[in-house]
Amino acid sequence: MDDGQQLALLLFENLAPQGKSVTEAPTSLGFQRSNAFVRIVDLSLAARRLLDVAYFIVATDPEIQKIYRVDAGLFKWLLSTTTENRAHLKKLIREAQRGAIEINGPDIIDADTGEDHSKDWGSVPLMGPAFLAGGEFVFELAERLQIAIKNPKHSHFLSMRYVFKSIFSKILYDQLQPFIEEGITPWFDLETLRVWLQCEKKTYNVFKYFRSKALDVAIDEINEVAKLGLELITQNVPGSKKIGQVRFKWDTSKKATEQNVEFIVLRKTYETLKSEFALNGSEIEEIIKNRDIFTDERINSAMEYTRHQVKAGKVKLRAGGYFMKALREDFRLGSLDKEIHERNAAAIAQGKQGTANKTAREQKSDQETTAKQLKQAALGWDAFELLEDDNKAAIVREYCSQQTSEFLARRLDIEPSELPNHLTNPIVHTSFGSFVALKVQKANKAAKGDSSMNLFEKKIPKA
Repeated sequence: MDDGQQLALLLFENLAPQGKSVTEAPTSLGFQRSNAFVRIVDLSLAARRLLDVAYFIVATDPEIQKIYRVDAGLFKWLLSTTTENRAHLKKLIREAQRGAIEINGPDIIDADTGEDHSKDWGSVPLMGPAFLAGGEFVFELAERLQIAIKNPKHSHFLSMRYVFKSIFSKILYDQLQPFIEEGITPWFDLETLRVWLQCEKKTYNVFKYFRSKALDVAIDEINEVAKLGLELITQNVPGSKKIGQVRFKWDTSKKATEQNVEFIVLRKTYETLKSEFALNGSEIEEIIKNRDIFTDERINSAMEYTRHQVKAGKVKLRAGGYFMKALREDFRLGSLDKEIHERNAAAIAQGKQGTANKTAREQKSDQETTAKQLKQAALGWDAFELLEDDNKAAIVREYCSQQTSEFLARRLDIEPSELPNHLTNPIVHTSFGSFVALKVQKANKAAKGDSSMNLFEKKIPKA
């Protein structure tokens, strides 16, 4: 699930139980919509809203999908409706499926080859197969349409918060979007406006009626919902008092300020707050509502401070709660704090490395000692096999009388005299072989130059 859809679900889970609609969500809940979609015609207000919601779901998924799914509760919340009337929803879906967007020449000039398709024409259904099943709204869209939604060449930001009651308001607001940054539109002739606003009755041909019943209604609601400060400017037909053209202007400073303070969720930040710090819904909502105070820089500083305190062992209960305290009170990690932290971390790392090196050396030494003992024991057994039976018995008796043999017997829970019966035991086998090898070494040193001093009648290999 992408950022926008995650935020939508989070807001739904927190606002819906309180009886709050999508109109109380932050204005940043939305997507970059292609300017081409303002040309959608012959749809009701509710069907247009349904398409906005469906395209929002599509836009928040970076990949082309065959099927899109959205929780039915979230779907209806984004529609700004609580109706359980499935017949109404089915009617809207069928209306959206019957609609299509026309693709004309400038839309289909091949950007790669530059080939001119200005005379070409196309029509793409606004929605494919759709279902209300299993507590979900499931739908499909043509791949060409998905590409236009996900990667628009020219676009505007459409906030899902703005829900209009008049179709005039919705259509006019959409038509303003390609010019939203300029703060003013080109001049439009009245007939163009009438077509856009679907004002087909003859009474709308009278500008006074057209303005009072359509334009003023749209302007008032747009200002109420979107706080745009929209105004209508008229221009007479040359040499006449008759209105021939109109244009619209609005206050761009309010829009810019609003966009700067709203919570624009970045994937990395959102996922970090949810996964690493485990913020709950009310905490995320607090950040969203106070975005003018909780800036990106302040959020990142609070995260850095909290991580530092966790590593220092000062966070005892919940990192998310500590983070929110740091965010509210603007706790920061200074440059000197960072230097101390880095120095301590380096010392700890050095200590760990020293311990690791010592352990490695000890393990290596133990391995070398073990290998040496096994080699010495093997030589001792070789020498033992060369002895006569009487000498063998004497060596075994001497071995059993050693203090170390007593300890070994106690470890094996046997009597020392029983050790000869356990020579195949790996511990006893190695111990006895080492004892014999040591006897050989001592005998060889004592008998050097005097064979009569050799304890063994046959030549014993030197260890």
